[in-house]
Amino acid sequence: MLLKISSLWKTSLKKLILFDSQKFKCSKKNLILRQQIIKKALIQNIVFFKKSTIFSNFNNILFYFWESLKNNYLKNFQIKKYSKQSITLQNFEKSNQNTYLFQRPLWKPFQWVQKGDLISDCAASSKGELSLGKNLLVGYMPWEGLNFEDAVLINEKIVSKYTSLHIEKYDLEINENGFEKITRNIPGVNNLRKLDKNGIIKIGSWVTEGDILVGLTIPVAKKTLLTHEKLLYDIVGQKTLKVRERCLRVPQGVSGRIIRIIYTAAGEPQAPGTFIHSCPTPQGGRYPTGTTGYRGRDSHKEWGRVRAKSNGVSTFAGSPRGNEVAKDHSSTAYLRKLDRKSFNQYNSFLKRVTLYIAQKRKFKVGDKISGRHGNKGIISKILSNYDMPYMFNGTTLDVLLNPLGVPSRMNVGQILECLLGFAGQIFNTQFKVLCFDEMYGYEASRSFVYSKLFESCKKTNQQWLFNKKSPGKLHLFDGRNGQSFSQSILIGTTYLMKLIHIVDEKIHVRATGPYSLITQQPLRGRAKHGGQRLGEMEVWALQGFGCAYTLQELLTVKSDDLYGRNQIMQTLLKNTPMHFGTPESLRVVLRELQCLCLDLQLSI
Repeated sequence: MLLKISSLWKTSLKKLILFDSQKFKCSKKNLILRQQIIKKALIQNIVFFKKSTIFSNFNNILFYFWESLKNNYLKNFQIKKYSKQSITLQNFEKSNQNTYLFQRPLWKPFQWVQKGDLISDCAASSKGELSLGKNLLVGYMPWEGLNFEDAVLINEKIVSKYTSLHIEKYDLEINENGFEKITRNIPGVNNLRKLDKNGIIKIGSWVTEGDILVGLTIPVAKKTLLTHEKLLYDIVGQKTLKVRERCLRVPQGVSGRIIRIIYTAAGEPQAPGTFIHSCPTPQGGRYPTGTTGYRGRDSHKEWGRVRAKSNGVSTFAGSPRGNEVAKDHSSTAYLRKLDRKSFNQYNSFLKRVTLYIAQKRKFKVGDKISGRHGNKGIISKILSNYDMPYMFNGTTLDVLLNPLGVPSRMNVGQILECLLGFAGQIFNTQFKVLCFDEMYGYEASRSFVYSKLFESCKKTNQQWLFNKKSPGKLHLFDGRNGQSFSQSILIGTTYLMKLIHIVDEKIHVRATGPYSLITQQPLRGRAKHGGQRLGEMEVWALQGFGCAYTLQELLTVKSDDLYGRNQIMQTLLKNTPMHFGTPESLRVVLRELQCLCLDLQLSI
């Protein structure tokens, strides 16, 4: 807002750039500011152009002026120094859901902010409002059976809109009780170009599944070699390995770029000044003789045991003599360690390396998408923009949903949102409607939505936007052949979000892999490269269809038949009949019964 100033100061203030606390407008734009000094001025002889404006609303005024004119203003105004306060915003921090936290500022340089103003937005907000998804053009229609049972068809042009960034965290700890060593000299590994001289991967490196993140070696116990083993090493020309690698590698299905590495060294002896954490209550200003105190090391529960001597030797280094209590706790209270004993309750470590890998994930077939009414679905196919149905004006749809997902679940709110969002997109307006607006009249929601659609038809003068016989439904054209569909279709704008259930984190396949030591069955879980469980209900389903040979194969050679799975390769190569052995789980049951003095014999 411009200021009208008395003629005495009018000439001098022409070169000022003045900001008020509400309008953020400046009076001069053609001045080039060199070394600017920000001051806060308290001016009395200022009259605003608007008579209705109250000066108390503009009590904080910023002046930007030239360094050379500073003395002129000091004679005429009372100037106070402007205190500078810096706020650090989060940038690519990891969240609990392995997504990224990012804050972006909303203001430009040299703009005035005050208490209560919004400074920045996060990755899930827009101007202070929650914003987790996108407004997309949606149509409710079946399409070649590909959106059957909550499947969703999407346009390839919205794939980039839902690109998300995920950050994974990986740790490696070196314990005190071992002889692990972080090094670049890893036996049997030649591709080390991504590692630095310390054996840690470089920041900015692109890593894929199986790549080494941190090189780690552990010593191998000395073993007396037999004669033929020594001869074999001499023939090959290799020496016996003194260490073996136990490197931290990229897990299965993960690929990305290293964005941060944190190296922490712990377990070092504490410097003087560490206070005693647990010690007895002093009696008469002295500690009892023969007591035991514990000294903490960093934030880890490692303790050293120290006994206070009774012969007057100082318990503290630099403290009063004898067993007197140290009066000044700010002075050094370093407890002398006479004999050390471990009382750690948690796994202590000497070194820890933490790495963060960032991954960019686009929409894929198998990802999950959801609306705000529980209408979620799995992406079954990504169609090109030319194959999607289009409206009369040539606009193609973004998403195709199955209309059978609405009546059985009775969430008709998505239909009202779809139609009202379509009208709001035409008006460029946001609507805030109560959930239970039927209290204002019978079918108030339907009447309100239809009225807004009719207004949009009148405003744009496009009669095809609203049909009185079937309001909210339009005639669409097939993008593959350009022919019109036989019936009108409900279309509108819906707010859709991408869920955290991503297909890259769920897809898994196994041929052979690790087995349990006791049951000899495949392990469970994707992280352990496990197999798929065939439970009781699955067995009943196969029994109902008479799949006898399938059941026999799944319950024996694909499960815990040790003899069968070892001979299956030779059986297939020689084309001989397959022989099945006894499952190991049955043997385990027999051994448990033998522990109860029940001797069962199997006869085939």
